Amino acid sequence: MKEPLASIYSAGKYRVVNLPSLGSYDLVTGQGYSSGDYSKSSWAYACMGIRGALISQIPWRITRNDEMVESHPIITLLEEFGPETNWAEALAATEIDMLLMGAAYWLKDSDRLARLNPNTMKVLTSKTGIVGFEQKILTKGETIERKFKREEIVYFREFHPTDDLGPGVSALDVARPAIKAEYEANRYVKAFFENDAIPGILLTTEQVVPPTEMKKLATWWKETFQGASKHHKVAFVDKGLEAQILTTDLRSMALEEVRRQAQRDICVAFQVPMILVGDLTDATYANAEEARKALMQETMVPRANYYADVINAGLIQQLDPQVKFEFAVNDIPVLKEDEGDVIERLVKLKSAGIVSDEYVREELGIPDTAKPDEAELQREAEQKQGGWGEMRAWKRKAQKALKAGKGANVPFDTDLIALPLQEAIRARLEAATTPDEVEQVFCQ
Repeated sequence: MKEPLASIYSAGKYRVVNLPSLGSYDLVTGQGYSSGDYSKSSWAYACMGIRGALISQIPWRITRNDEMVESHPIITLLEEFGPETNWAEALAATEIDMLLMGAAYWLKDSDRLARLNPNTMKVLTSKTGIVGFEQKILTKGETIERKFKREEIVYFREFHPTDDLGPGVSALDVARPAIKAEYEANRYVKAFFENDAIPGILLTTEQVVPPTEMKKLATWWKETFQGASKHHKVAFVDKGLEAQILTTDLRSMALEEVRRQAQRDICVAFQVPMILVGDLTDATYANAEEARKALMQETMVPRANYYADVINAGLIQQLDPQVKFEFAVNDIPVLKEDEGDVIERLVKLKSAGIVSDEYVREELGIPDTAKPDEAELQREAEQKQGGWGEMRAWKRKAQKALKAGKGANVPFDTDLIALPLQEAIRARLEAATTPDEVEQVFCQ
């Protein structure tokens, strides 16, 4: 695979390496994300992790004329990706890049791909559109700059209402106020328990207390009450000391409500149902499963289709215009119908005349050899129709006998009505004494 791709990329000379060495440098890591951006909020972190994991689990394929291609150099290129990564890891990281920075970048590096840190990238534009990309990396106190041609980069971006070329509005940008609110609430709770686990208190007395005694009293207070395990411990003091509360407690601060609203806002920004992140208030297996389906169908499938369009335009068309990359969204396990639901749906479609017998068999994977014999079906239909004709004849004979003053249970010979049913009819006719009762016998 190296030969055909090397001519398209950079003649086999790698520009992305794992460790800086003579004549090369690390384009992948560069300046890392701020820890505040990625890990300040556990809910935002979880949302990004969920979306990254889901997008990487969607099956994909290479097709030619709508037929799946089993072996192709592009398949190897995507599966192996590189360096030091694989397809699933790279796609999950790409999704997180998009959520954090509103853009993601893949470099076509010789006969492999490399995901570039979007925090180090800049889109170069002109009146004609995007003309290239620039990357700046600070390493060992030195800034390294590198420019890339437009065709060297597979460029993913979120939508931006006022910029059609640069990175779009990221989910992190939308969620940042909520993340700050959650973070500050958590900081307050942490400081609260690290301090005293009780509200701030001032000890007062009208007596004169020597400094040494004050120190002893303060030390005793800390040793007795500091720490969460000593929360609300009872105290006794002498010398006329009185305790005065200086700050409000956690309940009156309504911190739980603040954190709850912040968590809701974060999940809305990242389009991830709260139940999947950690809200178990009304969680059941059924609504958790529905939430997973909704997230996959409403958010991840459209995202996968967008990624496929960009990969086809920015990568596949340069390598082999005869093939196409696509995500097999119909094969996503969580979106597949149960077998019983599939059968019920197809039966309804067939009964309504929307689909044919052949379509139903194909969808259920039933071979044509299982198709019922047409002649046998015809015989069964004729027999069924004949049986109904015999029933009508028997009813007329019974009613005629009853009208003539005879019993309704008249002799009647037929081969088209099953014997058990004949016996049941005769037993009911034996008890019938009016035309209406005879009618009821043959209506049951």
